[in-house]
Amino acid sequence: MTTRTYKSLSQKATKLGLATPETFRGGVWVTRNGDAELFVQTAEERQEELETLEQQRQAYALLRLVLLAKQDIAEDRYSSVSEVKMRLRSARNKG
Repeated sequence: MTTRTYKSLSQKATKLGLATPETFRGGVWVTRNGDAELFVQTAEERQEELETLEQQRQAYALLRLVLLAKQDIAEDRYSSVSEVKMRLRSARNKG
């Protein structure tokens, strides 16, 4: 994961800086009277951000599955491998 450095610019400076792709190289806060109004980022930065969010969602989902499995085991709600195979065979034969 990379650490990004952002710079604050006025609206006028932002318009000038965004005029050409060569001058825009990263996230920029657009401010009005010192208050942040808008954040502009490159497509690559946005893609990286979305990929990071997806990785976090997947990690959270995996953690949730592990916790649910631990809870099932603690509450004696599990089956042996042979029981699962038997149920799968039975389901195939019915279908």
